[in-house]
This record gives sequence, structure tokens and C-alpha cells, in this order.
Amino acid sequence: MKIAAAVTAAALLTPAAVRAAEGWKNRAELSYTRTSGNTETEALAGTLETGLDAGTHRFAATATGLYGKTESEPTASRWSAEGRYERLLTERLFGFVSVGYLKDTFSGYDARLEVGPGVGYDVVKSEAHELKARLGMLWNYDNFAAGPEASDTYASGKAAADYEWRISDTVTFQQALDYSISFDDTDVYFLNSTSGLIVALAGNLSLGLSYTVNYQNALPAPDAEHVDTKFLTSLVVDF
Repeated sequence: MKIAAAVTAAALLTPAAVRAAEGWKNRAELSYTRTSGNTETEALAGTLETGLDAGTHRFAATATGLYGKTESEPTASRWSAEGRYERLLTERLFGFVSVGYLKDTFSGYDARLEVGPGVGYDVVKSEAHELKARLGMLWNYDNFAAGPEASDTYASGKAAADYEWRISDTVTFQQALDYSISFDDTDVYFLNSTSGLIVALAGNLSLGLSYTVNYQNALPAPDAEHVDTKFLTSLVVDF
């Protein structure tokens, strides 16, 4: 807690001019809920994002975590990380290389790893709206938490889109959507969607509202579910 408080304080006190000069944009989100009474539940979620736009070269990385328990029994444990390097080929067309990792035992995965190249296009770039689309070819490794198979490797294709609408100086809407499908078995596909609203409060602090849907068609374990949903209210710090 002391370390987290120190990091937050440093982020709030860092001059905006220094951060802009460095070229990096960073964001941290934290959400915590607890209920008591007939049922005691706790859930903690966090996201850390960083990005660099240096003109021809761009970089973005995200790490997320979610842990929940009910009556001292774990009910959710999902951890992920993703990084992507982009190289502009024209004013709007770019190539990229990405890598992603996921651990979600309740969905049936001890680990999911994907890495590969792709191409993307900045469809819309305006003061109020930004829309980016990407197509990638990936190598995938899935390590299953349960089920008849221990692991699987395959090639897949992935389509993704990121949209941002700056509604006003204090309100921003964000939408991220991606779909991936195995080339070896078309029953193995995934669909992820995250819709979010960021409302500026004061300085670098904002309030975040987000709703995430994760869908997997082929279940890796008998007790896994096709759909996971998550609604979060978060404190957001930009630094």
C-alpha cells in the first residue's frame, strides 16, 4: 500500500511538460469492491497502460489483473499482458509485431501465448475521433488447466479495432474489439469486447466505467463457461 501510494503521489506531482517531453503516456486504473452480510465477496482489478508515439515508430503495452473471492473461496483470477510495436509505412498504413499472454484458470487456461506480425490502418484521425484497425497472423500456444489435452499449438488470424471518441474536454468514450480464429480448427475462436467511459475529475485523476465481454467458442475444460463478463468502476491516474 505504501509503494502504491508513493507511485500515485509521484504521478500526480510530475509536471505535465516533463511527461510530454519524454513522449510516453501512462495510465493506471484500480478498482476494489467488497460486500458483507449474508455473503462476503471481494474483488480487486487493476490495469496499467503505457504508450509512445514517436511519429514513424509507435509502441503500446497493457497489463491487467483481476482477482475475486466469495466466502474466502477464489471465484476469479485473470492476468494478462500485451505489447505491440508499430512502424508507419505511409501516413496511415502501418506494420506491427505483437505478443500477448493470458492466465485464466477459471476459463480453463494455465497460460495462453500469442505472437506474430500484422498490418494496420488509421481509419479515422481527427480531433474528436480516432479509429484504428489491425489484421494479424499469430502463432498460439495454449496450456490447459484441465481437460483431456495438456496443451495445443496452432496458427491463427486476428482482427482488431480500437475506437476513441473525445465527447468533451472531460468525457471520453473508448471501444476495443478483437476476434481471433484458429486456422487448424475453426471451432476454436475468441471474441473480446471492452466498452469504457473516462470522466475527468481533477488534475490527473479520472473516474472510469468499463464493461468487458470475453467469449470462447471451444471450451478447454468441461466446467469452463463460454462467456465471462466484467463491469468495473475504477479510479484512473494518468502520469
